[in-house]
Amino acid sequence: MEALFTVPPVVDLPVDFRLSFRPFVAFLKAQQQKFSSATELSRLYSYLIDRFMAVDALVDSPELRLSEAQLTELFQLVSIAMLPLSQTRPVPFAFGLPLPLTFYHYSSTFETLIRQVPEFLHKAPDQIQWEKKLFYLYQLILNKSYGIETTESCGPTMHFEKEQDGLIRYYQMEVDASFFEPRIEGELPPLNSAWVDFANGLGPLPQGDDALPLERFIFEGFSFFRIEDNTETETIRQLEDVFVHLQSDTEPMIYRRFETAMRNLCRRPDLQISLMPMPQINGHFVHHPEGKKRSIFMRNAINPMDAYNDPDTQALATKLMNNPVPHVFAGLQGLPEAEARALEKRGIRSLLAYPIVMANEELGILEMASSQPDAFDNTVLKIIERIKPLVQELLRYQLNQFKAEIEQLVRTKFTSLQPAVEWRFYKEAWEELRRSRSGDSTEVLAPVRFEQVYPLYGAVDIRNSSVERHKAVRQDLADQLVAVEAIFSHAHFPTQQERPEQLQLENYACQKRLKEGMAAEDEQEIGLFLVNTINPYLRQLVEEHHTLLPELEAYFAQIDPMTGLFNRALKRYELTMDKLNTTVNEYINQEEKQLQAIYPHYFERYRTDGTEYTIYIGQSIAPDKPFARPIHRQLIEWQLTAMVKTARLTQMLLPELPLPLKTTQLILAHAHPVDIGFRQDERRFDVEGSYSIRYEVVKKRIDKARVEGTGQRLTQPDTIALVYSHISEIGDYIAQIERLQANGDLKPEIEFLNLEPMQGVFNLKALRVGINYKA
Repeated sequence: MEALFTVPPVVDLPVDFRLSFRPFVAFLKAQQQKFSSATELSRLYSYLIDRFMAVDALVDSPELRLSEAQLTELFQLVSIAMLPLSQTRPVPFAFGLPLPLTFYHYSSTFETLIRQVPEFLHKAPDQIQWEKKLFYLYQLILNKSYGIETTESCGPTMHFEKEQDGLIRYYQMEVDASFFEPRIEGELPPLNSAWVDFANGLGPLPQGDDALPLERFIFEGFSFFRIEDNTETETIRQLEDVFVHLQSDTEPMIYRRFETAMRNLCRRPDLQISLMPMPQINGHFVHHPEGKKRSIFMRNAINPMDAYNDPDTQALATKLMNNPVPHVFAGLQGLPEAEARALEKRGIRSLLAYPIVMANEELGILEMASSQPDAFDNTVLKIIERIKPLVQELLRYQLNQFKAEIEQLVRTKFTSLQPAVEWRFYKEAWEELRRSRSGDSTEVLAPVRFEQVYPLYGAVDIRNSSVERHKAVRQDLADQLVAVEAIFSHAHFPTQQERPEQLQLENYACQKRLKEGMAAEDEQEIGLFLVNTINPYLRQLVEEHHTLLPELEAYFAQIDPMTGLFNRALKRYELTMDKLNTTVNEYINQEEKQLQAIYPHYFERYRTDGTEYTIYIGQSIAPDKPFARPIHRQLIEWQLTAMVKTARLTQMLLPELPLPLKTTQLILAHAHPVDIGFRQDERRFDVEGSYSIRYEVVKKRIDKARVEGTGQRLTQPDTIALVYSHISEIGDYIAQIERLQANGDLKPEIEFLNLEPMQGVFNLKALRVGINYKA
């Protein structure tokens, strides 16, 4: 009995597969039971049963062999019983044995495919791993011999592919083992739960004595092999695989894999494909740096398309994105005449442009071109709709890459941005990226400047914060020195050595310096004495003198692990500062966000012992939004109201604070606009021009301003101090102060004061008004 298309045997499993029709006869008998004996179908089944039972003895007989013609006739009968008579397309199928892979009969379509890819039969067995083959046999035996159904389907699958006309078709051959029966020589071994676990994929392959004795089984019957064209499934899997490797593959590699998969999927080897992301800079569509070269339409456009500055390009992009459906230009009809001629010269006869929009997120355009005028029929359009989610993800990835590149440029060349001004930086970053990708290195990065903007400066300081810190450090040092003295004075302290006496004298000297008043250098010297001398000596005592252990442990429990010093008083100070600053900063940040709704502005906040901020506002920051004096008055109103509320918040905190520290409130009035420019070296905005620079100098001096003739600090708790140069600068402030006084937020009295001259600053004036906490 000769087999056709026999593969060289692979001896890796001790099993014996034999051709037999007995399992098939059992199948026919089961089918016959469904019909009455008087029916034609029942008589047909009787004929088949008799026919296969008669030849089954020939299969087993070593002396008798079935000829190829007999096998062909028998398996044709099998196919009639198994396959539906009405099929739209012939099914590539075969009958044979799985191990070794052997075919006795096959359809013409099966033969055609196998002859086109002859190496498949030699490589197919290697596709199934040894353990997978055992998995298949375990399932077969458990199902047929023990009646146990496994969770996974029985039978391996083998894959192959063939290339034709520049396209790749993918196929898979499934092995159906329904017509196999395992027969054992001798008694069936007791069921082992480890076999079931392995066959269900829940346990390892049983080894040694626990393994199923496969060598005792003979597998009788035949397999049904079916080949299916799974090009679409495999190609979509490859498209999905493109996204798995987005982070590791280069962009040309990603596009090459994408285009190859799309050609296979659409079954058009001449297909040209382009994915053009459409990023936006400040609401203007721009070309991805490589998109213009990649785009089928744009690289054939007669007129250059400068996306950012060209209103026609913007209008075209907007029109496309507002209508996100496939635009098919069959025979290039509907395209501008010049572009149609340019495309035709390149052998293109049809074009498709599909704007990709997802949940109002404008991602980009999928372009396809073909040498066939009617290439984009409904079949192709349906395929595109199937893979549209993958296209969306690829475009979104490229947009994110573009955004990251722009933001990296902004961070590298500029600074952390605020929404009010970032539009200008993104425009400059885009210009820089465009120039670098086009090879134009003659232009330099344009300076980022905003002219004629109004500054508003405010500061909330914590009164006596430096003094309180000095007191806290001094208290902690004094407590630590006293604790050291107590250890030295302990009854069990070792006094017979010279070193303890010397340390005790130095400790006493440090206490004396603290009592007399501690300078900055004293803090450092005493701290070093405790950390570098006292602490190491006391740690040595921990090891040598256990009688002092309770006192020493109590001492070290009070030491900060980072500094080696006592820090209880300093912690109280720092907790107080943190609570005050956090309260002030959170309030100002929250209010400033609401202020942006009034008019876009640039906001700078500086963290010192308190909080300082500067607001720059004007037409140049928001060119599309008119700026008028009433808006400036609104900001002045906000500034004064915010100072009142800040003072009230910090006043309410007093009962919760470890130290009773209070805040002072300071405003600088400056009625004239200034120019600000971005300083590349310091990554921040700074004022420009001599008059503007004077404003910056004044701003840095006034926190230490004193009232002329009194020596008193201008800033005082429970008040708002307003510094100005000329009375004309505070007209709007006075009007808002009077309104707040009428509401009871501010006390009725206003102090008008002259300030002492400061370094580089003269003739400043101020007013001071009390805050009414009872309002």
